[in-house]
Amino acid sequence: MHLKLFAGVLVLFLKIYIINAYCQVAQCPNLILWLQNLIKHPKLPFCDTEIRCKRNVIYLLYDVNPPEGFNLRRDVYIRLAVFVRNIQKKNERFRNLRLVLPPWRRLYHWKSHHLQQDHLPWSDFFDIESLRRFVSVLDFPEFVREISLYELESKPFVTIHKLLQLQHFKDMFESGVFTDKWELAAECQGNDKLLQGSYLKETSLFLKPLHIRCVHYQGGANLLGSVLQMVLDELDADETPKVIAILNAEIVLHDRWADRQFWQARRSMRFSDKLNKVANQFRLHHFNSTDITDSVQRPPMWEYEHSSHNDPSIGGPYLAVHLRRADFLYGREPTTPTLKSAALQIKYYLQQLNLNTVFLATDATAFEIKNLKSYLSRTRVLRFTVDSIAQKASIKDGGIAIIDQLVCSYARFFVGTYESTFTYRIYEEREILGFLRHTTFNTLCKKSTMEDCLKNSMWPIVY
Repeated sequence: MHLKLFAGVLVLFLKIYIINAYCQVAQCPNLILWLQNLIKHPKLPFCDTEIRCKRNVIYLLYDVNPPEGFNLRRDVYIRLAVFVRNIQKKNERFRNLRLVLPPWRRLYHWKSHHLQQDHLPWSDFFDIESLRRFVSVLDFPEFVREISLYELESKPFVTIHKLLQLQHFKDMFESGVFTDKWELAAECQGNDKLLQGSYLKETSLFLKPLHIRCVHYQGGANLLGSVLQMVLDELDADETPKVIAILNAEIVLHDRWADRQFWQARRSMRFSDKLNKVANQFRLHHFNSTDITDSVQRPPMWEYEHSSHNDPSIGGPYLAVHLRRADFLYGREPTTPTLKSAALQIKYYLQQLNLNTVFLATDATAFEIKNLKSYLSRTRVLRFTVDSIAQKASIKDGGIAIIDQLVCSYARFFVGTYESTFTYRIYEEREILGFLRHTTFNTLCKKSTMEDCLKNSMWPIVY
């Protein structure tokens, strides 16, 4: 009898100790729920403060078609972030849905092959805490660490319970109308090549062939909710974490593009402190440009940004130009200017602005840049280059592109390339910073005379 009493007191003491050590009241307010979980799932030894006693956690992994570039991938993130935020609020079953950020693989424009540029976390480029204040996201290394706390049977592997490959319908405009719809494909085409080029082939992830489903999909992100609902209905009804992955997430469209939620998600995508510091140092050293001298107002947190800027931002004393070359020379030849045409347009804008300095963001070859400068002999042409091999290894090619965008975003006047996502992201950044729109939404024309010039669309910020 005494032994049973002692054992009961010991168990009670251990429970109190575990609760105090791992599950503080501020972070795990429902202790009864936590204890129920402990009885139900003895493999969950404690309520970790990162997990916060959550049941029915769903981790949504996704990937994009490997050839797609950095800036389209950023837009795909916004589509899914808005979706996750909305479905968390509307559907109790998805209350604990968490979006896992896919690690960056070596992209087409990342040409520095001597650098390790595979499996890079989003934290290399973005402020993850800023993203997290809009929606529940985890950087991929955070996801691997967090799910390991559950001590699931597949450890050290992470089991993907269901992989969905999204595919276009063969007839996207049936009866001449584009409608939102989805259906399971009769068979999954190219099973052996599904994961080619995807981070989902990583050794830390485990996927059985029977867990792959192909889905014909067309429409906005909200439609994805019914697809995920179907997946959950097929899985076990227990409360252990579920991992669902989506391939070809770029097929999912915006439900409402450039509305208030789009801009909230976009504003939350602040760049990492490391990249901001490098860009600010470059502006200061080469243009004597700072936020104060340029009248740029940016609160420390995106939530404090508002439409009533006291005065419009002025920007640094330089013209910024994004000149896209490479595949645009043959893929978009009818709208891409020659080097001479681009140079004449740059001269025109400099004359109009009474400036003599241009910052050039471009993927042109060294030979092309030399030719361009020959047409701008009396103009100060600057580009961002790294200070050292160590700096390049730290910020990588993706970081260099972001610094180009940041320097363009703070210029007195900006001119971009037609239908370039790189240009679009600069437009958005300048809208957030409060520049007058006539200084932002400008496009290089095919002809130096600027006749018959196709212009990029303008999408004003919404607060």
